[in-house]
Amino acid sequence: MIQPLPAGRARLVGPYQLLGLLGAGGMGEVYLAGPAGGARAAGGLVALKTIRPDLDLDDGFRVRFRREIAAAGAVRSPHTAGLVGGDANGRLPWLATEYVPGPSLAEAVARSGPLPEPVVRALGAGLALALADMHAVRVLHRDLKPGNVLLGPDGPKVIDFGIAQAFDATQLTRTGVVVGSPGYISPEHVNGSRSLVPASDVFCLGAVLAFAATGRGPFDDSDMAAVIYRISRGEAELSGVPDGLRDVIESCLRSDPAARPTPRRLADLLLPDGPAPGAFPWTDAVRGQLAAHAAAADACARASAPAYPPHRPAYAPTPAVPVRVPGERPGSRSLWTGLAAAAAVVCLALVAVLLPGLLDRGDEKNDAGASGGRRSAASATDAAGVRSGAAVFPGADPGRTGDFGAAAADVSTRPKDWKAWHTQVADGPVECALAGASLVCADARRITALDAADGKRRWRGPQTTAGSAPASVGAVLDTTVYAFEGNALVARDLSDGKEQWRERLPAGTRVADSAQSGDVLYYAVKATGSGTGRLIAQRLTGQHAQAWDTAWQEPADEAELLFADGRLVAVGAAVTVLNSADGARQPGVPAGGLTCRTPVLKGTQLLCSGSDGLTVVNVTDPDRRRTEAPGVDIAYRPTVSRDGIVVASSTSQVYAFGLADGQLRWVTCDCGDGLETEGVPFVVGDHAVVVEGYGPGAIPLNAEGTPRPTSPGLIKDWPGEPGDPLDPASVSVIAAGDALFMSFEDGTVGPLRLRSLTTRAGAQSSSRSSPSS
Repeated sequence: MIQPLPAGRARLVGPYQLLGLLGAGGMGEVYLAGPAGGARAAGGLVALKTIRPDLDLDDGFRVRFRREIAAAGAVRSPHTAGLVGGDANGRLPWLATEYVPGPSLAEAVARSGPLPEPVVRALGAGLALALADMHAVRVLHRDLKPGNVLLGPDGPKVIDFGIAQAFDATQLTRTGVVVGSPGYISPEHVNGSRSLVPASDVFCLGAVLAFAATGRGPFDDSDMAAVIYRISRGEAELSGVPDGLRDVIESCLRSDPAARPTPRRLADLLLPDGPAPGAFPWTDAVRGQLAAHAAAADACARASAPAYPPHRPAYAPTPAVPVRVPGERPGSRSLWTGLAAAAAVVCLALVAVLLPGLLDRGDEKNDAGASGGRRSAASATDAAGVRSGAAVFPGADPGRTGDFGAAAADVSTRPKDWKAWHTQVADGPVECALAGASLVCADARRITALDAADGKRRWRGPQTTAGSAPASVGAVLDTTVYAFEGNALVARDLSDGKEQWRERLPAGTRVADSAQSGDVLYYAVKATGSGTGRLIAQRLTGQHAQAWDTAWQEPADEAELLFADGRLVAVGAAVTVLNSADGARQPGVPAGGLTCRTPVLKGTQLLCSGSDGLTVVNVTDPDRRRTEAPGVDIAYRPTVSRDGIVVASSTSQVYAFGLADGQLRWVTCDCGDGLETEGVPFVVGDHAVVVEGYGPGAIPLNAEGTPRPTSPGLIKDWPGEPGDPLDPASVSVIAAGDALFMSFEDGTVGPLRLRSLTTRAGAQSSSRSSPSS
């Protein structure tokens, strides 16, 4: 029976709207669900399995759930319910498979009695071929039973890979612990999970066929100990099995695994001439159950089709193969709740008419970086990570994706003896780079190196001449800082600031921006008061010679350099694309052909913020472009996670959607009550951290529904005052260890703790508590 959703249950999980409860067990629930948004029909529905929200999910449990997803995804068979999507890493793990509109074998036999021999033969052949397809990709099911066989219009489908595993997987079940369901397990099950072999699934199938033919299992007994004893001794009760099936079922139930038929041999024994042409030979009673299930699911889907308030974003993700990160469309919560409740009433009324008395069917290279709302004065190294001497820059990696990765939430990567501190570096804005135990900061006039653990000054470079371009950190590689100071690129020793070498910039130019990859620093210079300039590739090691130097025309006053996949992309009024190895030009976008503020480069995809959404351009073919979130003014630099989840913010809402498919995952509330969320996003571990005017807040990337950041504005000593918040774009951020190293417009620098996101040994947390000082 399709039951109402439990009270307080989120209406959306992953990219799906939950429509009703199909079944529940001790560990989780299975829901009827459909794509969030748009029209639905029964053909687009899924069976979505989730874990109970109140359970404490340890790493071992997530490993098991991840294996279930992997096992279901590995099997491609017309005789199993195919995997559609899943996520084992989120706060609420979920798995979606195709919805089979029919009863389980257990349900069908309970309602209509045992199946006749021809149907059992066809059923058994289909299940045997399902096992053959599983074993072909080295997956054992380990829990084949009547409740895990669904009867679909075109034949049986095996479901629930909850305890399935690869033949050679590391065991997660202790030796001696029985896996599987009593009455439908093999002698090898009794001996422990390490004893299981492909023939163990065949034994279980023999017991399932006996049930289908007689209405009872061959080892049924009210005493559990007796069941185990009978299985271990091979004492199957097959007196009710038709004579024509008895020998085949007995061959499956032999105590010696080697004596049992293989799945394909079993299919041949059951149907020597192969499947009969035409429709599957279900009985009239079973076909009636199939029709009732299909009608009820279709009615439930149509009754639950969402309606959205008119102020929703103009972009509406179309139903697609779901990906691993959940989401929800924006809208009024009260309206949404009312619509969902009304739909549920209609759905359940239809179900009550169509499906009286039905049973439940279910038992159950690390990069680091930061983001900035405005152009960063420095870019990150490809080698940014946790090793000694690694550097993390504002702007994240060379593509400025804003993704710090798991190391940013891992306490083992923070500077030794770290403690909370703050200091005044300059009287104006500063931007910093984190290099091991040093924080190297640039203000308008000079470079300053601080101890990242306590904020004490290690050294300060000389002031640049008045009127020159602001100082900036180009790179920190090993034990050397490479900084632009006045009219030169200067290499200084990281420990004491002593100058090692100096490379003068072309006469009459100033640095526009830089990006580093490996031991090459790419930088752009422009002639003062002119659109002419040069793009230069400078080697930082060895003889520190230039790799190449090419002319560059850019009418805009400012431009940004981005690097990914061997391409250097210069973004200003025009988009210039060069091969990073030799500076050779590739097709770009002429001036005026694209509005691209606060650009981000992820692989070949250039993300350009604008007042009418986020334009995504393929830099290998600039004519290929699309717009996400049309009508939304993207106010700050977006961030892109390693999994391709884009988080972007307007001045009132934060959106998350897939870079590959444009599908909306979640959006924060535009509540109109002073509680809107907006700011500069970046990725720390598995969270999007949003720097708002009153402090940073965190949202899990796999958030459900309409999330709010966890307790923004509770950071002690945050410079933003009530009624006078900071401009989020004015705050420069680096995330490393369990701290946010932040610098502000007044020249203050200091780290804030990220206790709620802290992990150890690289394990990611899904905690939703507040970041605190």
